[in-house]
Amino acid sequence: MPGTDRAVHSKEYRYACEELDVLCRAGVTRGGLMDFHRRYKLVLLAHSQPEYREIGPFIAAISNWSSLSEFTAEYRRRLLHLLSHLPTVANHTNVLMHVQGYFRPYLSSVQRQALAQLIEQYRLGNQPLQAPIAQITEYLAEFPNDYLAQQRYFVFYVQDEVPSYLQD
Repeated sequence: MPGTDRAVHSKEYRYACEELDVLCRAGVTRGGLMDFHRRYKLVLLAHSQPEYREIGPFIAAISNWSSLSEFTAEYRRRLLHLLSHLPTVANHTNVLMHVQGYFRPYLSSVQRQALAQLIEQYRLGNQPLQAPIAQITEYLAEFPNDYLAQQRYFVFYVQDEVPSYLQD
């Protein structure tokens, strides 16, 4: 994996920890934890599909825990373990294809095919990850989607600078 991917991976891990710590210091709530998880879903999917499929039902069962602090500690442990896996081309491709589906109703057949081809070129190693993400962010500007706009995935893989709300 190229060094820049490792740097992004390190940034993801560090900022996820920091964002979760800020949430805990402010007084974590069930809703706050669910919102945190929602913002990181695509990041988690890029790191490990099997663990992504496990952590989703875990957080959905948050109301089954009598102690929010114990739940948060276990969630943090699982989250950091999941983020310890390096993202793969296959997992990024899966994320990109998933995101592509959000734009299906808005894109012409030609646009859909061009985006699919760009994703495939990334999968084959002929394009950097930033190429399909740049196209997706253009579509996101044209066809806003609140869920996608809140995803940390785009923060880490598009922007050179981390926004101030994620800085130390």
